[in-house]
Amino acid sequence: MLRNIKWIALLTFALGYVVSTATAKPEESSHATDGATQNLGFLRPVYESTVADHKKSARWKVADIDSAMPVSFTGIRPNVINRASSLNRVFDVLCRSGRPLRVLQIGDSHVAGGNYPKAVRSTLENAWGKAENDSIGSGISFSYMGRNGATTQWFANREKINEIAAKCPDLIILSFGTNECHGMGYREELHRIQLEDFHEMLSTACPDAIIMITTPPGDYLTTRRVIRSRSGRRIVRSVSRINPMSVRCAAELESFGTAHGLAVWDLNSIAGGKAAVTNWQGAGMMRPDRIHFTPAGYQLHGKMLGEAILKAYNQYMQ
Repeated sequence: MLRNIKWIALLTFALGYVVSTATAKPEESSHATDGATQNLGFLRPVYESTVADHKKSARWKVADIDSAMPVSFTGIRPNVINRASSLNRVFDVLCRSGRPLRVLQIGDSHVAGGNYPKAVRSTLENAWGKAENDSIGSGISFSYMGRNGATTQWFANREKINEIAAKCPDLIILSFGTNECHGMGYREELHRIQLEDFHEMLSTACPDAIIMITTPPGDYLTTRRVIRSRSGRRIVRSVSRINPMSVRCAAELESFGTAHGLAVWDLNSIAGGKAAVTNWQGAGMMRPDRIHFTPAGYQLHGKMLGEAILKAYNQYMQ
């Protein structure tokens, strides 16, 4: 009897071994796949990591945001980006790519002066860190291109498009509008054609980049009037009034962004719309020409844009 029990136990062990060997084959196949993946090691941080993993990481946390908007401003709106979710691909690069996020701001004299884009860069670097270069490591690599008097047309040529594409940007911020609408001859139809042309050229040259638009801050129109004194002497006087075309231009840029699913930071509306220039002027942030801004004014613009981007990032992280 005892001998039979031993034979039964031995048979059970043998059958168990056969079953375990048969079920081990898929595991061997899995190891082979892992080996193939290891040969493509540069892809592993992108495809093996999940957004959830990075949200748990101490390195990428919700950013602390201060409110830069002066309390004296009236008619203001929340400092947020319209269609902010379109920036999620940008934040994917920041959190998952294993390299710095490359941001390029392009614009007119507001950008060319440097104070505005440098304030954006500083705000984002404080939250995400400064990249040592644009291809290795982490943080943000921020650059800008500006031209006095420029509209989108000035950049819509092969030479400038190639210069933009060479920077391999992940996010392109377009800050135009002041020169397009500075004058009573502004036409939305012509502006839309120019935007369509530039957007198509950028999208073709930089297919992986996300494009974001900002609206102009507002300005005054100055006209000169010649009057005669009682003695007949000719007197020239300058008269300034709020440029009504700025609000129309901002609305056209927002409409274009809606049509193409682009993120739009509507500075004009955020700062008060029709009251925006009154707010800027009252805070002492406009230069005597009432078109350009003081260093403090541009630094405020940049800090506000940086904060709006960080708010979109915080939404992404939730």
